[in-house]
Amino acid sequence: MTEFLVFAAVLVAASLVFVLVPLWRAGTPSADKRRAANITIYHQRYAEIEREVAAGALTRQDAESQKDELGARLLADIDDTPELAPSPRAARRPWVATILVLAVMVGGSAAVYWKIGDYQAFVEQDTPDLNAMIAELEQRVNDHPDDMQARAMLARASEAGGDYGAAAEQYRALNAAMPAPRPPIIAAEAQATLAATDDLQGRAKTLYEQLLELEPQSREALWYLGLAAAERGEGEAAIDYWDRLLAQDLPEDFATMVANRRAELAGEKPTLSND
Repeated sequence: MTEFLVFAAVLVAASLVFVLVPLWRAGTPSADKRRAANITIYHQRYAEIEREVAAGALTRQDAESQKDELGARLLADIDDTPELAPSPRAARRPWVATILVLAVMVGGSAAVYWKIGDYQAFVEQDTPDLNAMIAELEQRVNDHPDDMQARAMLARASEAGGDYGAAAEQYRALNAAMPAPRPPIIAAEAQATLAATDDLQGRAKTLYEQLLELEPQSREALWYLGLAAAERGEGEAAIDYWDRLLAQDLPEDFATMVANRRAELAGEKPTLSND
């Protein structure tokens, strides 16, 4: 809602500029163009006189005389012409018109939104009650254990609420109910289990091994199985997992992290960032 208010304010401001700037400019004096025109004519005539002298049509004495006369005429014209032509509207500023425009545009916009807009959205914004949603989904799953959609929603809601143990339990039930293993659900259970237990050697390790069998290029499985092997002191196995991971086209930051962990495990010097 804040973004909408900012956008609306910008639109109103732009509209006011579009209307008021020409209104105020109309009351200001404009520069008189006669002075500039006289000066331009002077330079043109001066150049013509020089060309006539060069062509032999005028003597130098006659040319100087015409130049003096031309200069005197220009000086008189400039003295008689003010820099700014007075305008009968110059002394009047459109204050009344400005106030009317502001009242119509700002007040009118507010009135229209008050009439047809959702004013309550400014006053209060309803946020979903996550606990109530989880309780409702739990009841739905208890009443209909075969409702896989409700169970998946309950797993995601539990994750959002930080209850990773409950989420892992629901994902495990989903995996057990699948007619064939599905990598996304296996990965989701592995993530929730790891978040709940912080243990790479138990159920999470088994799930990542299963995931790697189904998807030999799974980055997530290769990374965590490498960590699990390193925890067990199986350096060669960890390096093998990470070499398979580094053979892929990885994001630069992730590739650097994997390469550094591999180098540390192999007793090599880690790669330093150029940043």
